[in-house]
Amino acid sequence: MDKPQNATNIDVNVVRSTVETNLFGLITATTTFLPLLRNPSPVSPRVILNVTSDMASNAYQARPNSGLHFTAYNTSKAAANSYTIALAKELEKEGIKVNAVTPGFTSTKLNGYGQGGKSVSDGAERLVPFALLGEDGPTCQFFDENGKIFAW
Repeated sequence: MDKPQNATNIDVNVVRSTVETNLFGLITATTTFLPLLRNPSPVSPRVILNVTSDMASNAYQARPNSGLHFTAYNTSKAAANSYTIALAKELEKEGIKVNAVTPGFTSTKLNGYGQGGKSVSDGAERLVPFALLGEDGPTCQFFDENGKIFAW
């Protein structure tokens, strides 16, 4: 986010680098570890939880007066959300739950440790309940930091 993010003049290499991390990195990690979830005696629960952002919600970003249009980041995370949906639909028949959750604004290196955000530890705590969903838990959902379903 330390590079210009305007949609009309963004450097395509900034987008490429961001997509490499947030989409291709996610796909690579998922396909690498998926055999462990498919093991005949897998660890329970069998859950894939992808960390996303409210800035990746097309519905949220299209609202009147919306802000935080970081083209590379938002686009890469929206693509990761699309992958999450496809993965959830494909793995549903195997009983593997796949969801996305945003921890909300968290102060990290990515945003220059922005003031007003939660600590990394607090952000991680928002994720834990979704990682522990059991077989009866939902799949193919996007949750906000308070556990409410969020628009993709």
